[in-house]
Amino acid sequence: MAFTVRPATQADIPDLARLIVELYQAEMPGVLTGPVEKQIELLRFTLEANDDKAVHHRYVLCNERGMVIGTGMIEFPGNGRFERAPNGTVATAFRTLGVFPALRLFSAVARTLFGVYRHTDPHSALIHTVVVTGSERSRGAGAILMHDLECTIREHGYARARLQVLAWNTGAQRFYQRLGYTAIWRLSGWRAMLSWPSVVMEKALENRQGSEHISTIPTSSG
Repeated sequence: MAFTVRPATQADIPDLARLIVELYQAEMPGVLTGPVEKQIELLRFTLEANDDKAVHHRYVLCNERGMVIGTGMIEFPGNGRFERAPNGTVATAFRTLGVFPALRLFSAVARTLFGVYRHTDPHSALIHTVVVTGSERSRGAGAILMHDLECTIREHGYARARLQVLAWNTGAQRFYQRLGYTAIWRLSGWRAMLSWPSVVMEKALENRQGSEHISTIPTSSG
Protein backbone atom coordinates (compact mmCIF):
# COMPACT_ATOMS: atom_id res chain seq x y z
CA MET A 1 0.00 0.00 0.00
CA ALA A 2 1.30 3.48 -0.90
CA PHE A 3 0.80 6.58 1.22
CA THR A 4 1.35 10.20 0.20
CA VAL A 5 2.15 13.14 2.49
CA ARG A 6 1.42 16.70 1.35
CA PRO A 7 0.78 20.13 2.89
CA ALA A 8 -2.77 20.62 4.12
CA THR A 9 -5.07 23.10 2.39
CA GLN A 10 -8.31 24.83 3.33
CA ALA A 11 -10.15 22.18 1.33
CA ASP A 12 -8.91 19.57 3.83
CA ILE A 13 -10.62 21.19 6.83
CA PRO A 14 -13.64 18.81 6.89
CA ASP A 15 -11.25 15.84 6.97
CA LEU A 16 -9.04 17.53 9.55
CA ALA A 17 -12.04 18.10 11.82
CA ARG A 18 -12.99 14.42 11.54
CA LEU A 19 -9.46 13.29 12.34
CA ILE A 20 -9.10 15.59 15.35
CA VAL A 21 -12.37 14.21 16.74
CA GLU A 22 -10.81 10.74 16.40
CA LEU A 23 -7.76 12.01 18.26
CA TYR A 24 -9.93 13.24 21.13
CA GLN A 25 -11.69 9.89 21.35
CA ALA A 26 -8.41 7.97 21.36
CA GLU A 27 -6.46 10.13 23.81
CA MET A 28 -9.15 11.63 26.03
CA PRO A 29 -12.25 9.41 25.80
CA GLY A 30 -15.33 10.97 27.35
CA VAL A 31 -14.08 14.55 27.11
CA LEU A 32 -15.72 15.31 23.76
CA THR A 33 -19.23 13.87 23.74
CA GLY A 34 -22.51 14.27 21.90
CA PRO A 35 -23.35 13.22 18.34
CA VAL A 36 -20.20 12.70 16.29
CA GLU A 37 -21.41 14.95 13.49
CA LYS A 38 -21.83 17.76 16.03
CA GLN A 39 -18.34 17.16 17.41
CA ILE A 40 -16.99 17.45 13.88
CA GLU A 41 -18.99 20.64 13.35
CA LEU A 42 -17.39 22.18 16.44
CA LEU A 43 -13.85 21.22 15.42
CA ARG A 44 -14.51 22.47 11.89
CA PHE A 45 -15.51 25.84 13.37
CA THR A 46 -12.26 26.11 15.34
CA LEU A 47 -10.24 25.30 12.22
CA GLU A 48 -12.08 27.71 9.95
CA ALA A 49 -11.85 30.49 12.56
CA ASN A 50 -8.05 30.16 12.45
CA ASP A 51 -8.07 30.89 8.72
CA ASP A 52 -4.61 30.22 7.22
CA LYS A 53 -3.14 29.28 10.61
CA ALA A 54 -5.28 26.16 10.54
CA VAL A 55 -3.18 24.68 7.74
CA HIS A 56 0.15 26.49 8.18
CA HIS A 57 2.82 23.81 8.71
CA ARG A 58 0.09 21.17 8.89
CA TYR A 59 0.39 18.08 6.70
CA VAL A 60 -2.02 15.38 5.61
CA LEU A 61 -1.44 11.72 4.89
CA CYS A 62 -3.40 10.26 1.97
CA ASN A 63 -3.94 6.67 0.87
CA GLU A 64 -3.61 5.38 -2.68
CA ARG A 65 -7.11 6.67 -3.50
CA GLY A 66 -6.21 10.19 -2.40
CA MET A 67 -8.36 10.03 0.74
CA VAL A 68 -7.05 11.95 3.77
CA ILE A 69 -6.37 9.37 6.48
CA GLY A 70 -3.98 11.20 8.81
CA THR A 71 -2.54 14.54 9.81
CA GLY A 72 0.20 16.17 11.85
CA MET A 73 1.31 19.72 12.58
CA ILE A 74 4.66 21.37 13.33
CA GLU A 75 5.22 24.34 15.62
CA PHE A 76 8.48 26.12 14.87
CA PRO A 77 10.12 28.43 17.44
CA GLY A 78 8.84 31.98 17.15
CA ASN A 79 5.89 31.12 14.92
CA GLY A 80 2.37 32.07 15.92
CA ARG A 81 0.51 29.21 17.54
CA PHE A 82 -2.67 27.66 16.22
CA GLU A 83 -5.52 28.83 18.47
CA ARG A 84 -7.46 25.80 19.70
CA ALA A 85 -10.29 27.91 21.11
CA PRO A 86 -10.71 30.98 18.86
CA ASN A 87 -13.38 33.60 19.49
CA GLY A 88 -16.83 32.07 19.25
CA THR A 89 -15.81 28.56 20.35
CA VAL A 90 -17.80 28.69 23.60
CA ALA A 91 -21.05 29.73 21.91
CA THR A 92 -20.52 27.18 19.13
CA ALA A 93 -19.87 24.39 21.62
CA PHE A 94 -23.09 25.09 23.51
CA ARG A 95 -25.03 25.31 20.25
CA THR A 96 -23.63 22.15 18.67
CA LEU A 97 -22.98 19.85 21.65
CA GLY A 98 -25.52 21.04 24.19
CA VAL A 99 -25.04 22.42 27.70
CA PHE A 100 -23.67 19.44 29.62
CA PRO A 101 -21.30 18.11 26.90
CA ALA A 102 -19.95 21.65 26.43
CA LEU A 103 -19.39 22.11 30.16
CA ARG A 104 -17.61 18.75 30.30
CA LEU A 105 -15.34 19.78 27.44
CA PHE A 106 -14.44 23.16 28.94
CA SER A 107 -13.79 21.59 32.33
CA ALA A 108 -11.27 19.24 30.70
CA VAL A 109 -9.68 22.12 28.77
CA ALA A 110 -9.34 24.10 32.01
CA ARG A 111 -7.40 21.21 33.55
CA THR A 112 -4.82 21.38 30.76
CA LEU A 113 -3.89 24.93 31.83
CA PHE A 114 -2.15 23.51 34.91
CA GLY A 115 0.17 21.36 32.84
CA VAL A 116 0.95 23.31 29.69
CA TYR A 117 4.36 22.48 28.27
CA ARG A 118 6.12 25.64 27.13
CA HIS A 119 8.22 24.87 24.09
CA THR A 120 11.09 27.36 24.31
CA ASP A 121 14.04 25.38 22.93
CA PRO A 122 15.34 27.34 19.89
CA HIS A 123 16.98 24.25 18.39
CA SER A 124 13.91 22.01 18.13
CA ALA A 125 10.43 22.06 16.60
CA LEU A 126 7.32 20.63 18.23
CA ILE A 127 5.21 18.02 16.44
CA HIS A 128 1.59 17.87 17.59
CA THR A 129 -1.96 16.85 16.62
CA VAL A 130 -0.70 13.63 15.03
CA VAL A 131 -3.44 11.15 14.20
CA VAL A 132 -4.10 8.37 11.70
CA THR A 133 -7.67 7.17 11.23
CA GLY A 134 -8.42 3.94 13.06
CA SER A 135 -8.87 1.74 10.00
CA GLU A 136 -5.39 2.59 8.70
CA ARG A 137 -3.36 2.11 11.88
CA SER A 138 -0.76 -0.66 12.26
CA ARG A 139 0.01 -0.52 8.52
CA GLY A 140 3.03 1.76 8.67
CA ALA A 141 1.07 4.93 7.90
CA GLY A 142 1.95 6.65 11.17
CA ALA A 143 5.68 6.02 10.73
CA ILE A 144 5.57 7.48 7.22
CA LEU A 145 3.75 10.59 8.43
CA MET A 146 6.25 11.09 11.26
CA HIS A 147 9.21 10.59 8.92
CA ASP A 148 7.93 13.31 6.63
CA LEU A 149 7.32 15.72 9.52
CA GLU A 150 10.87 15.08 10.73
CA CYS A 151 12.23 15.73 7.22
CA THR A 152 10.41 19.07 7.19
CA ILE A 153 11.90 20.03 10.57
CA ARG A 154 15.38 19.07 9.43
CA GLU A 155 15.01 21.02 6.18
CA HIS A 156 14.13 24.10 8.24
CA GLY A 157 17.48 23.76 10.00
CA TYR A 158 16.43 22.34 13.36
CA ALA A 159 18.44 19.60 15.05
CA ARG A 160 15.71 17.98 17.13
CA ALA A 161 12.02 17.11 17.03
CA ARG A 162 9.87 17.12 20.15
CA LEU A 163 6.33 15.99 20.90
CA GLN A 164 4.04 15.70 23.91
CA VAL A 165 1.96 12.65 24.76
CA LEU A 166 -0.37 11.87 27.65
CA ALA A 167 1.29 9.75 30.33
CA TRP A 168 -1.33 7.00 30.18
CA ASN A 169 -1.11 6.71 26.40
CA THR A 170 1.56 4.03 26.63
CA GLY A 171 0.77 2.72 23.16
CA ALA A 172 1.71 6.06 21.61
CA GLN A 173 4.83 6.26 23.75
CA ARG A 174 5.97 2.83 22.56
CA PHE A 175 5.32 3.88 18.96
CA TYR A 176 7.45 7.00 19.33
CA GLN A 177 10.18 5.04 21.13
CA ARG A 178 10.39 2.72 18.14
CA LEU A 179 10.96 5.81 15.99
CA GLY A 180 13.85 6.92 18.19
CA TYR A 181 12.18 9.29 20.67
CA THR A 182 13.12 9.38 24.35
CA ALA A 183 11.38 11.06 27.29
CA ILE A 184 13.00 14.32 28.40
CA TRP A 185 10.29 15.90 30.58
CA ARG A 186 7.35 14.74 32.71
CA LEU A 187 4.64 16.74 34.41
CA SER A 188 4.85 16.00 38.12
CA GLY A 189 3.85 17.26 41.55
CA TRP A 190 0.64 19.12 42.26
CA ARG A 191 0.25 20.17 38.63
CA ALA A 192 0.13 16.52 37.55
CA MET A 193 -2.70 15.89 40.02
CA LEU A 194 -4.73 18.83 38.77
CA SER A 195 -3.98 18.45 35.07
CA TRP A 196 -3.50 15.67 32.52
CA PRO A 197 -0.09 14.07 33.26
CA SER A 198 2.03 14.14 30.14
CA VAL A 199 5.46 13.27 28.79
CA VAL A 200 7.60 15.26 26.37
CA MET A 201 9.75 13.15 24.05
CA GLU A 202 12.63 14.19 21.83
CA LYS A 203 14.55 12.81 18.86
CA ALA A 204 17.84 14.04 17.42
CA LEU A 205 17.55 14.41 13.66
CA GLU A 206 20.37 13.34 11.42
CA ASN A 207 21.84 16.03 9.21
CA ARG A 208 21.34 14.54 5.76
CA GLN A 209 22.50 16.67 2.87
CA GLY A 210 19.98 16.91 0.08
CA SER A 211 17.24 15.11 2.01
CA GLU A 212 13.76 15.37 0.53
CA HIS A 213 10.25 14.74 1.73
CA ILE A 214 8.76 11.30 1.47
CA SER A 215 6.01 11.65 -1.12
CA THR A 216 4.94 8.10 -1.87
CA ILE A 217 6.18 5.00 -0.02
CA PRO A 218 4.92 1.44 -0.46
CA THR A 219 4.62 -0.42 2.82
CA SER A 220 3.10 -3.58 4.18
CA SER A 221 4.12 -3.47 7.84
CA GLY A 222 3.21 -1.52 10.95
